[in-house]
Amino acid sequence: MCGRYTLFHSSNKVVDRFKTRQVEFDLTDRFNIAPSQLLAVVAEHAAIGETTRVLEPMKWGLVPSWVKDINTFKPFINARVETLSDKPSFRTAFARRRCLIPTDGFYEWMKTENGKVPMFIKVKSDGPFAFGGIYETWNSSDGDEMTTCAIITVPANNFMSEIHDRMPAIIRPEDEDAWLNPLEQNKALLLGMLRPYDDDQMYAHPVSSLVNSPSVDSVRLIDECTVEQALEKVKTVKPPREPKKRPVPEFDNGQLKLF
Repeated sequence: MCGRYTLFHSSNKVVDRFKTRQVEFDLTDRFNIAPSQLLAVVAEHAAIGETTRVLEPMKWGLVPSWVKDINTFKPFINARVETLSDKPSFRTAFARRRCLIPTDGFYEWMKTENGKVPMFIKVKSDGPFAFGGIYETWNSSDGDEMTTCAIITVPANNFMSEIHDRMPAIIRPEDEDAWLNPLEQNKALLLGMLRPYDDDQMYAHPVSSLVNSPSVDSVRLIDECTVEQALEKVKTVKPPREPKKRPVPEFDNGQLKLF
């Protein structure tokens, strides 16, 4: 699965890299993006005679449009490629609402005899790359609208299999235009883009267990460390609570006002 990732390249870099014509999301450096948070997502919307590519916010955790009660539904943070074209929760979005999720790298936890080691994984080329995703717009009975998305996962390549048995689907640059095109309906072509990334083009290193907490979002999270250091349980220090202020008594003509 893929449950944490980073995006810290500048807005200009992301906009140029993915050729977006509209920007509806203010990017800030993020080093620990987690499910249920808002993501910067690239999508292409078809209008009469043309399509528009937009960088827009979507909530991480896909909610299909047919869901009645969002409070009892568990959103999908990932969509397995094996069920993408057939599962009712995914198939319509796969056919019509595909997206790119820009990133600089992602985290996965490697099992060892001594515990799980958080690893930061990226592609070797400079600049941002993109996960393949799908999205849906959910409407409440009150007319509220929420756009949600999921990251597609594929079986791990040989490199990733040392860390985890699955990995996010990384869309190759030459496939991005066709992947985003809402008019592209060739299922075999689209599924062919969702294959494990090349082993020799990926890199990984251990990082601090600070990344375990979604509340920690710092450039320190991607710093390389040893496996031994990664296994250390680091306590995250929460800011102290401000003491409750007692109400200040009011005075009127030198007398305490009780009522």
